[in-house]
Amino acid sequence: MDFFFPQKVKLGQGVSLNVGLAAKEDGARALLTTEGAWEDSKELSIISQALERAAVPYILLIKNSTQSADSFIEEAASVMRASRADVVVTLGSNTLLSLGRTAVWRSHAQKPPALIEVPVSVCFPLLLRREAFVGSGHPSDLRFETLPEDWHHRIFLDPHMATGQTPASSISGMLETLFFAVEAFYQDSCGLTEESLLLGAIEELWQRMAKIYESPANVENRHAAVAAGFNIALALGLIPRGAGLTLAFVLSSLLETTPTAFGSLFLAPFLEQLASRAPEKTLRLARAFQAEQWDGPASALGPKLAQDVRKFLNTYKLPLRLADYGIVDTQIILAADVVRSMKLGRSSLLDSENLEAFLRQIL
Repeated sequence: MDFFFPQKVKLGQGVSLNVGLAAKEDGARALLTTEGAWEDSKELSIISQALERAAVPYILLIKNSTQSADSFIEEAASVMRASRADVVVTLGSNTLLSLGRTAVWRSHAQKPPALIEVPVSVCFPLLLRREAFVGSGHPSDLRFETLPEDWHHRIFLDPHMATGQTPASSISGMLETLFFAVEAFYQDSCGLTEESLLLGAIEELWQRMAKIYESPANVENRHAAVAAGFNIALALGLIPRGAGLTLAFVLSSLLETTPTAFGSLFLAPFLEQLASRAPEKTLRLARAFQAEQWDGPASALGPKLAQDVRKFLNTYKLPLRLADYGIVDTQIILAADVVRSMKLGRSSLLDSENLEAFLRQIL
């Protein structure tokens, strides 16, 4: 299937095989960027071989785990200019995709190279937003940059690209995606279209998580999860960016980890602490979490859903606390301050003013 926004999105099993032909349409020279975690992966082999079959010469640039965001952006932009790259192909996590966007835009003031993105996660929350998150780890440098709408930008969503992830990484990423979706569902600006997209996707992901954990290479389950992730990304592209989504990027940048590391932490406390403030929406959300038979008080439904999430976390031995990732109190305060400085406004149950208290509950 093809979708047209400012970006062109190709979704389906095996679409990554066409990356080489797509790159050839953009010019004669390519830069392929990825992360150290994917250096020897079948995913990188698929993309590199696709470029080779299309006779597109390319330079491979790999971001190692110790390289700062700013260092990678500057290196990538420098290589683009020196090699006169016509197209940049980015294969990797949400963090790398965001850095790749910024590097491409910074490489040429007038006409940046075309960009092809191949995500390995279920959902890149900025997928259909014209922005990228950048920063060196210093609080004053953390920001979202707006990107131009006339940029030649294509995205290939292939379920095969996610089958190489470990079960724990897959579930952590899916839980973070569920958190982004649930937060967006409760936003004031979430209309009927966005609500329909989100509820259907939440239900699909919730039903597929255990199956993917047990059989991570099953392409049918992966395809359903990627399609659900796309619907969530579509909804997120139509409404303002939430404080929780912003927090995930800020906190991960401060700690120099990927945003998906916190995916298993935010969903349960959000449902437990905040869902009761919007009981009618929580009743609609319950069906997506397979709790439509709930006959207790509406005020207790949010905690019940949170309990279901925690049961899942315990069953698969996933982290429950921020401290499990080495996060300390001062980092919580700093992350909350950075998000507040972005002046997001108050459009959801979780706003920038109550982030610190929210985080302390799961420290």
